[in-house]
Amino acid sequence: MHLKHIFSILASGALLAACGDSTVTNVNDEAKPKGSITIKVVDNHSGAALSDVIIYSVIDDETETSNDLGLYTWSSLSIGDHVFQVSKDGYATLQANVSLEEQGKGDVARVGDVVATIPMYKSGVVAKGYVLYSDDKGKVKAASGVKVYASLPKVFVPSEICDTTSEDGEYSFDNLPEGVEVSIYVGQETINSKKYVGSEEKLIGGANYRAGDLINVSNISLSKMTTSIVKISDNTSDIDSTSEVTLTFAAEIDEDSVTSSKWTVANSSGSTVLTTVSLSKDKRTIVIKPYSGKWNNENTYTVKGTVYSTDGSYTSVSTSFTVSAKGVADVPAAVTNLKIEEDPDDPDYVHLSWKDPNEETYRYNIYIRTNLDADFKMSTYTSKTELLIDLTDFGSKITEIEYIVLPVNEDGVEGEIREAKKVSYKISNDV
Repeated sequence: MHLKHIFSILASGALLAACGDSTVTNVNDEAKPKGSITIKVVDNHSGAALSDVIIYSVIDDETETSNDLGLYTWSSLSIGDHVFQVSKDGYATLQANVSLEEQGKGDVARVGDVVATIPMYKSGVVAKGYVLYSDDKGKVKAASGVKVYASLPKVFVPSEICDTTSEDGEYSFDNLPEGVEVSIYVGQETINSKKYVGSEEKLIGGANYRAGDLINVSNISLSKMTTSIVKISDNTSDIDSTSEVTLTFAAEIDEDSVTSSKWTVANSSGSTVLTTVSLSKDKRTIVIKPYSGKWNNENTYTVKGTVYSTDGSYTSVSTSFTVSAKGVADVPAAVTNLKIEEDPDDPDYVHLSWKDPNEETYRYNIYIRTNLDADFKMSTYTSKTELLIDLTDFGSKITEIEYIVLPVNEDGVEGEIREAKKVSYKISNDV
């Protein structure tokens, strides 16, 4: 199904919160009930900053423009999700969701600031193809007046566009975004009082395509419908512990057939699993999620149900999937015995050292906060379990330094900062 090709824009929080021995260390020295969101817009292919990008805040109903560095900062925003739409001539319009979260604990709000990098994709990829069908005598003909859909990743606005075939069955999408995969498909159509449906989706595009490229899509052949609604795709071959199961059909689905009581999921032992079943916005896709939030790794499940289209066609579904562990990354455990000690031979140096509990760490990220900082900042990394610190590198106004060490495994997963302990050192004035 084309939904499995959706990508996400991830907004990274610029502030970090950390735990001490038993308490949470707040990243802000002062109470801060609101935060700022800085939008940074770059070209997806070159990485260059994009100026004069129109940035529209959906929540606040305000429009601003990025500067020469591709930046604009929205200040004094409340905790929660904020939706932004970015647009620029020559690029596809995108929507990004960015969250502001509470960084500390207690009765006083302390909200961190966020920097969200949004890659934009030039538009101008052209995709052309033909839609064909077989008449009652088996003769292949061009399907004219048929609606063909191009489904883009959900972050694009719009995420689905439509073209109608000409008399010779040709369609054309002239302004698709570069660098992304797009699904081309035909839904249910009526030709000469007979119902037809596109039997498959055509997946086109990808990272190698640039604006101005022409993609010749292979022919889409329509199949005559019987009393069954056709399932055109699913994602059951690509399920990890947190995946949604998606089943996509060729026609719009009757909402009454999409309920938990009419769809069952059983595990390999035959026990029924509690799930939620819903109909997606495209009205053609059934979404099934485990009520607990996770499928069990390496377990096999069987999905059964009957789906009805809005015109009364129906089909029974029975499909199985096995959960892979590829989407589950183990978070490294926190380091132990973190300490900072003076060098016995040279008062200008101190030694930061720690122990790795499982000896499987690929590297360690070192975070520092001084008495002049409101937040911990990553300063360096090392593969060793110690770090020599030169106190003369700090200015005279810095009188205290704090460190946090986070392990990183071979998959690039960093330890949880809220589980980490910190260590501090006071710098004497004569250093």
